[in-house]
Amino acid sequence: MEPVPTDFWGVVVPSWLGAVASIAASTVAVIAFINSLSAKGGVREIGKALNREPTEQGVRTRTLSAAATAAPEPWSFDGDGRVATFRNTSGQVVTVSSVSATAGVEATLRDQFPLDIPPDASFDVRLRSTLGGPAVRGVVLEWSQGDGELLSRTYYL
Repeated sequence: MEPVPTDFWGVVVPSWLGAVASIAASTVAVIAFINSLSAKGGVREIGKALNREPTEQGVRTRTLSAAATAAPEPWSFDGDGRVATFRNTSGQVVTVSSVSATAGVEATLRDQFPLDIPPDASFDVRLRSTLGGPAVRGVVLEWSQGDGELLSRTYYL
């Protein structure tokens, strides 16, 4: 039997180029995956830092003088991505008027609004992440205290 002639430029070279290109594409995909994991961790750290910040965001805009300080928030927040727990850390009853979620998260609550939360009591909100949502996700809590002013804050997951 005679050996079958191989078309070097028509078969061998394109096969080698395809193999090298697939190895390069796989390497780029692995690098992108590792970068996305580190970015996700960074977003989590930023969210934790923002949740620790004791600021109030009023639904109505407030003007504070230079000597005035914002009252401490009445909430402590603990969220693991599946359940968010809000605890009333103030010394008075706080009325929660709504809990909503940003894009990429669905929030469900067992109770109906308005919720009157006594001091040191807590309530849980079930969270479900949707696919393809943004990297920054959060839960928006709206409440009112004794003066009746409606306040809100976004707690990041």
